[in-house]
Amino acid sequence: MPFTNPPEPAYSQDDWDLMQAAYNRAATTLLVQSSSDEEARIIAKTVMTAFNRGNRSVNSLAALAVITAVNAHPDVRGADARPEKRYA
Repeated sequence: MPFTNPPEPAYSQDDWDLMQAAYNRAATTLLVQSSSDEEARIIAKTVMTAFNRGNRSVNSLAALAVITAVNAHPDVRGADARPEKRYA
């Protein structure tokens, strides 16, 4: 999902580039294939929200977006779908 700067920008080109880099890193981690994927929307929204709150670290923005996207799908448990056994 490309971040493009509108005609009357609220962000500088450097800001857009930073958000795009964070988005790209998160999308690569989650193997997002299309900007129409639900994960793509979650990533973009998370990156922009965290950026607006002052986060300027590409790694931090990407990690937060990955965590948010994964948590948005609680049914995804990885290869082992059995619940973890806990013992007292």
